[in-house]
Amino acid sequence: MFVPFLAGLLGGLLGPLIGVGGGVVIVPLLNFSGASFQSAVAASLFSIVVTSLTSIFNYRGLLNFRLLWRYMALSASAAVLSALASVKYSGEWVKLAYGVYLIVVGVVLLVEARPRRRAPVLGYLLIFAGGLASALFGVGGGTVFVPALVLAMGFDAKAAAASSMGIILPTAVASTLMYASLGVLDVVLGVAVALGSFIGAFVASRYIMPRLKSQHVRKMFVGYVFAVGAYYLFSTGALLFSRT
Repeated sequence: MFVPFLAGLLGGLLGPLIGVGGGVVIVPLLNFSGASFQSAVAASLFSIVVTSLTSIFNYRGLLNFRLLWRYMALSASAAVLSALASVKYSGEWVKLAYGVYLIVVGVVLLVEARPRRRAPVLGYLLIFAGGLASALFGVGGGTVFVPALVLAMGFDAKAAAASSMGIILPTAVASTLMYASLGVLDVVLGVAVALGSFIGAFVASRYIMPRLKSQHVRKMFVGYVFAVGAYYLFSTGALLFSRT
């Protein structure tokens, strides 16, 4: 169980720093080590529950729960629908579109583009999209939540990363429960990943994040979305091309 623990540790370290669950690190490592993709997704979501709980506790001074509860409910509802659909749908084209989206988000954040005024409706739509992506890809949804909070709601990058972890918690819980009810969740695998995630998330959110400036968080997130977007584009594109 060393690989699952290591995957959780790396995902836990990454997640709190840029406001994501770390699933893009966890799922590929588990899948490459022999776990099925769905088992990797379910175990990743299980560990993300631990990551987000740890981060919320350490970020509690930065969070506005009166504002966040609406986003939490919307994202969790989307995650439930997505988990049900993911059992029957392979989603290669969805992953390809997701990769394109991440590259676009990276470009927008790189040039520091912001709407002239806040766009709450756009923010809600992006939060819903993040909930859908969470259950499909085994991620927390932070790759959508952070830019939604920054671009549409006017949050600075550091507050957006912290708030994203608050939205991720109910999203990951809802997704994990759905996968468990469908018999996909491997509890032993999930616990091994969660243990690593707890250690990584605690260190990152307690000792590293408080020392980072908001612009540093923005740069880390831009690098993250470019890397993950390229992964989805090339891996999924190659698969689809091979079938033609």
